[in-house]
Order: sequence, then structure tokens, then C-alpha cells
Amino acid sequence: MQEIFKIFIQWFIPFACAGGFALISKQLKENKTANEAMKASMLSLIRSQIVGKCESYMKQEYLPEYARYCLEELFKQYKALGGNHGIEVLVNKCYELPISKKEE
Repeated sequence: MQEIFKIFIQWFIPFACAGGFALISKQLKENKTANEAMKASMLSLIRSQIVGKCESYMKQEYLPEYARYCLEELFKQYKALGGNHGIEVLVNKCYELPISKKEE
């Protein structure tokens, strides 16, 4: 009886460890995929916000100080998430706008 129990334990422990490792590995891969999808979604949302704000202020032909700060923060987060530098051209054009509307 002890021999059977000993053989069972010798086979069960490695089998259980391998199963646990496979389960953890699968979960990590699923989490990585989900994290990449979330990152891509956040990048798209931030890019959309930046483009919308830049187009709006370029149409108005001025960029208020509070909006400049907001745009800087959005762009900083966009770059931190790995956003491309194509948007940087648009943001820099906005930074060139005056702070207040020109009086006519």
C-alpha cells in the first residue's frame, strides 16, 4: 500500500505543478492580450481628443492658456503610451497659436 501511495505522489506532484504552470501561463497570455487591447484603445481615444481639440482651436485661431495645459497633458500621456509622433506636428501647430483672440 505504501508503495502505491509513494508512486502516486511521485507522479501526482509533477503533474499538478505542470498543470498549475500551464494555467498561470495561459492567464498571463490572456492578460497581456487584454492589456495591449486596452492600450491601443486608450491611444485611439487620446489621439481623437487631441485631433478634435487641435482642429477646434486652429479654426478659432487662438489657444487659451488653460487649453494649452490640457493639450500638453493629453500629448504627454499619448507619448507615454507609445503614440506616434505624427500627432506632434499638429500639436506644435496649435502651440504656435496666440493665447487670446486677435481684436479686429
